[in-house]
Amino acid sequence: MGITVSDIERKEFTYKGAGYDPYDVDQYLDQICDEMVAMQDHIAKLEEQLEAAKRELETAKYAAKPVVVEEPYAAPKPVVQAPITKTSETLEAILLNAQKLADDAVEQANSQAEEMVAQANQEAEEITRNAREEKERIEKEYADTLETARAFKENFLKMLEEHKALLDRQLKTNGEI
Repeated sequence: MGITVSDIERKEFTYKGAGYDPYDVDQYLDQICDEMVAMQDHIAKLEEQLEAAKRELETAKYAAKPVVVEEPYAAPKPVVQAPITKTSETLEAILLNAQKLADDAVEQANSQAEEMVAQANQEAEEITRNAREEKERIEKEYADTLETARAFKENFLKMLEEHKALLDRQLKTNGEI
């Protein structure tokens, strides 16, 4: 499996602008981890049942082999295999059912994992898109602020020069220079 529960638990997202609530994201990722752990436990349990059924089948196959007892003067007893064959068939059916359940569980887990990954990717793309939009908005606001500051400085310096010129004229008029 490409993404593990540990990968999800350790994943840290960077904060950009006003993005999603980190607590909600963490809660959702915790739910995903819990679901994945439950599915992995279920798969492990099914695999254990499958192994147990395989062992039982092997035991039944071994028990189904006819035992030849040599008695020097007595006729050999016939070996009745019908119940053993039926038991063997039953165990094979159980094994097939267990294998089918395990395969179905794995397929369902993979399907759910793919859906979760697709949804997480979609949410990540949405977060990234929102972050880019927020970045562009902040950059525009910053550029506007710089332009406003430049214009203010320019006007302020112009006003100071005009006031200096007025003061110089007034001092000349009063004869103080």
